[in-house]
Amino acid sequence: MLLNLVHININVTDIERSLEFYQRVGFKVVHVFGNRPTEDVSAGMNYAGRHMRGAVLSLSDDPRASTKLELIQWIDPPVEPQPPGSDVRAGVSRIAIRTKHLLEYYEALKAKGVEFLHEPQEIDIVGAKRFVMFRDPDGTLLELIEF
Repeated sequence: MLLNLVHININVTDIERSLEFYQRVGFKVVHVFGNRPTEDVSAGMNYAGRHMRGAVLSLSDDPRASTKLELIQWIDPPVEPQPPGSDVRAGVSRIAIRTKHLLEYYEALKAKGVEFLHEPQEIDIVGAKRFVMFRDPDGTLLELIEF
């Protein structure tokens, strides 16, 4: 029986740059890891011989309260940047994050240097009332949505 999403893995090209960005947006670092994966993780995920650095981030101090983001920078072999137009390819297209007071949060993030793709849009879809989108440093599409 499925209960909830635990984490979403995002491969990044520069872990320090991505950590700074996601913390600026509002995520908190829960755990930092690096070098070589442990033997049990390597065996279960086919990571043997790979070198990486990463971190787990959360929107809450409660470890069970929210889905985590796991950022990984592959050192060996190095991660490749997303190709242009990757929004319309198979796989994860965007990550939507629920927020309250989207207009205020939008202005606060703009003041912190976050670049948005457009102004907040008013909608009426399944209880949602507005949304806005932006990209992380590697081009991953993120959406703020207010219900």
